[in-house]
Amino acid sequence: MIDSETAVAEQIVDAARSYFLRFGYSRVSTEEIARSIGRSKKTLYKHFETKEALLHAVLARVDSEAQRTITALLAERGGDRLARLKRILVAVAVHIASTHQVLLADLRATAPDLAQQAWRERRRALCELLLPVMHEAAQHGAMRGDLDCEQVLHIFFTCVEGMASPLDVAHHAQAPGDLFATLVELLVEGLRRR
Repeated sequence: MIDSETAVAEQIVDAARSYFLRFGYSRVSTEEIARSIGRSKKTLYKHFETKEALLHAVLARVDSEAQRTITALLAERGGDRLARLKRILVAVAVHIASTHQVLLADLRATAPDLAQQAWRERRRALCELLLPVMHEAAQHGAMRGDLDCEQVLHIFFTCVEGMASPLDVAHHAQAPGDLFATLVELLVEGLRRR
């Protein structure tokens, strides 16, 4: 059971997540967030010393939700390793395009240091999840072993970040992965051992 203080902190993070992902970081005040859940700014600051600390809690929440989805795909065993990698990369692409773009664009414009830190943290967390899958595929001969997997992932992340906005993903809500199917297909075909 969650204690009441933890529940309040969760409520604050949920509200901040909604505001930050929709409007960005600079366009939202802590007062707005607190008021939206019927709390005072003092209560918010009791749980999060700064707006930046709240931002980090929001980013951690968003990334942990994506990690759960990706981890479920990672748990799949057997079958075609490259097909599995494709499913995982599509899930990662949808996550990147649908969650952080508005927030990161705002941070880039108003708080470049925070944007850079958030961008690095997101890429690091995703690399930690994806590198073992790529190394496994290479070890089993399904994928080329002569490529720097981390560099491949960074190229993939850059392509995804440049390809689609949350609005594009929303327009493809029935099958958001379709936006990235060609990119993932090209990437995985380039990784395939010949």
